[in-house]
Amino acid sequence: MKRVIRLGLHYWPTLLLSVLFMAIVGVCQASMALLIKPLLDRVLSPSTVEPTSLTIPVLNWQIQLDSFLPAQAQNIWALVAIGILLVFAIKGICDYIGNYLVNYVGLHAITDLRQRVFDHVLRQDTSFFEVNSTGRLMSSVMNDIEKIQVAISHMLADWLRQTFSAIGLLAVLINHDWKLALFSLTVLPFVMIPTARLGKRIRRTTRGAQDDAAHLNHILQEAITGQQVVRSFNAESMESARFHAAADALRKSNLRYIAQQALPSPVIEFLGALTIVGLIGYARTQIQANQMTAGEFTSFVIALLMLYWHPEHLPASRRLRPARL
Repeated sequence: MKRVIRLGLHYWPTLLLSVLFMAIVGVCQASMALLIKPLLDRVLSPSTVEPTSLTIPVLNWQIQLDSFLPAQAQNIWALVAIGILLVFAIKGICDYIGNYLVNYVGLHAITDLRQRVFDHVLRQDTSFFEVNSTGRLMSSVMNDIEKIQVAISHMLADWLRQTFSAIGLLAVLINHDWKLALFSLTVLPFVMIPTARLGKRIRRTTRGAQDDAAHLNHILQEAITGQQVVRSFNAESMESARFHAAADALRKSNLRYIAQQALPSPVIEFLGALTIVGLIGYARTQIQANQMTAGEFTSFVIALLMLYWHPEHLPASRRLRPARL
């Protein structure tokens, strides 16, 4: 992550602006969990009609929702409905702008990096080009740097979004019940440790896949540029066998990547289910003792689930893709 950020520091004003928008996204993410409480405790309670307010965690700021509407529209359903729509609208706009700005920085940084790599290759002596094939060099300049582009653009945007969202959701959890929050977060090390180890394996697999893709490019480049030589020696079947072996190696590398990438999601979901079962047992006694409402507990659980939401749940287009030709 330090290397990724260092590549984009040349465009730090845009990067800083994107951080600001992602921070607003994190606040909105936490507000979604906060709105669950009035929705369940007051909107769905037929006997409750008075206006409501929201408390900003940690800061203890009271936001009177009825101050945003005219007097004739100040009922609990209108307040919460407008609050939900407003939070989603602000989150969507800020997420869009922040994501665009991060990608703007990423594309500019990758263009600079690709130019530096190309200029560096041009300055090499003849022995360098004898050792490294054209296909391998082309794969490094195009495919390998494309992986860095994914890291700078999509992964940096996801990292910023997840970081600020986690801060906001942690504040919501502690604001509801710090003891319950502490108990819920005990599962966090069991999530982070295997995920970190899997991340190292995925990086090694990705490097291997990139090497396999470079080798495949090398064979393809040799076969196409030297097609007259191949025909002269009737070596079509031999070249086909070489290409098949290289393509099969790339396929296996990509399958290993997919298998490792898909593993954290079910593990996290199962650990989350264990946590939820324990929380329900605790909340049942608290609700019976009038120490907690159903809305507070649901808001807590929603915030906890959002906190444990993993990047692997993101669409495939926004994750690091397997190496490809």
